[in-house]
Amino acid sequence: MFNEADRMDGKDEKTLKKTAIVDIDNTLWQFSDAFYLELKKINADFPTPDRWCTRDIWEGYCSFEAFIAAIHRIHRRQDSDSYRPYAEARDFLLSLRTHGFHIIIASHRTPETSPPTERWLARHGLPYDELHLSLDKTVLFPRADVVVDDSPPTLEKAVEHGLLATGLLFPWNRAYACNGLRLFDNLNEVLDCILKSS
Repeated sequence: MFNEADRMDGKDEKTLKKTAIVDIDNTLWQFSDAFYLELKKINADFPTPDRWCTRDIWEGYCSFEAFIAAIHRIHRRQDSDSYRPYAEARDFLLSLRTHGFHIIIASHRTPETSPPTERWLARHGLPYDELHLSLDKTVLFPRADVVVDDSPPTLEKAVEHGLLATGLLFPWNRAYACNGLRLFDNLNEVLDCILKSS
């Protein structure tokens, strides 16, 4: 049971604990490879992920609806044996926790994907404090100190909010690296950036 001395308001708690918002796809695992396999089923001529340099990569290859449906198919079977996290993903999250971060796993997913997502996180021992699945991660930004993501629009909004915006470097975000985003080749480098900036 807590007494008055143990209680603290949200502001005091924020000063004691930092918050990191961490994406799933292309942050904790290589979503683009699984996505490419799904897109090839729609159109065998779909370009490989190393050529995904714009946000509208479906144009000329499939409809936007088919593109989104392919994403949902992967998310609905996230707990598949073939969808494995990056080798350093668990240690990355454990290190954030050890260094005092409250971890919110946030992904652009629909609510029905929550069970397979939770099972996948549990199966691979990926620690977190909250899971946020929605089409708008920015609602979490007032609580955050760090955003780890691969999406240029998400990271740019994080920068606008004065947050550390970092993540893994990919063809689709390379051109944005000069916009205040700190992008790296692996999660160990991302972690180093976060800890040096904290």
